[in-house]
This record gives sequence, C-alpha cells and structure tokens, in this order.
Amino acid sequence: MNTIKKEEFERLVIENQFSMYRLAMSILKNSNDAEDAVSETVLTAYEHLSSLKKNDSFKAWMMTILVNVSKKMLRKKKRVVLYDDLGLFEKSTDEGSCEMWEAVLTLNAKYAKVVILYYYEGFSTREIARILHIPEGTVKSRLSRARSKLQQII
Repeated sequence: MNTIKKEEFERLVIENQFSMYRLAMSILKNSNDAEDAVSETVLTAYEHLSSLKKNDSFKAWMMTILVNVSKKMLRKKKRVVLYDDLGLFEKSTDEGSCEMWEAVLTLNAKYAKVVILYYYEGFSTREIARILHIPEGTVKSRLSRARSKLQQII
C-alpha cells in the first residue's frame, strides 16, 4: 500500500477542490454548508490517509468521503434546503454552460449528483455507484431521468 506524502496530499486537494465544492453544492444547496463539507472532508481524508488503497483513486475516494460528510450534515440539520446560493460556482462563464448549470441545480439532489459526477467530473457509472453507495443500474436510470428532466427544462 502506497501512502501519499503531505505535499502530494495538498496538491491533490487543491487540484480537486472545485470538483468537491460543486458536488457539495449539489447536495447541500448552500455555499457556506458546501465549504464546511469540503473542509471537513479534507480533514477526515487527511486523518484517514492510510486507508487509501490506491493513490490513483484519490479523487473517487475524496468524493465518497464528501458525499458521506454532506449527507451527515443534512441529517444533522434536518432543515429545509435553501436555494439562495446556487449560481455562485459555474463551470464556465459561457452563457449556454451557465444555463445548463442552473438547470442541473434545479434537479432533485439525487439526479443532480449523478449528472455532476458523470458529465462535469468524468466519473464512470461504476465509479459513481461506488461513490454514492448505490447500484450501477440506479446510476444509469437516474442519469436517464435527469436527461429527460433537463430536456424539459431547457
């Protein structure tokens, strides 16, 4: 088992921070909560760095931790999801991309998560299934339903 050194960990976190924030936003729907989730994820990951089996699966490992941290935050707060801060982080300033990003954020969280992980982050359906702890068939059906909903929105 390889272990990542502190400098490599910092580099990988910086490299993936936008992706983590975007995923946290899709779950938590609030910028402050998303920032807290990313921070807690980094701390948790650093504390459990020895559990990372393969260095090349770092991003998927971090995203799994982030999903778990975000879900824990939602359970803890048991609050109504706020939609105030959704437009803060967009992948591109291109108007078409902004419109698509806004449409993705209007989706139910279970659909938004798979769309973001698949289209924005480039994970395979198998990787998404592992990250979200759901069957691969569920990922595929959620992607299909999300595409249909997005076509209706746009």
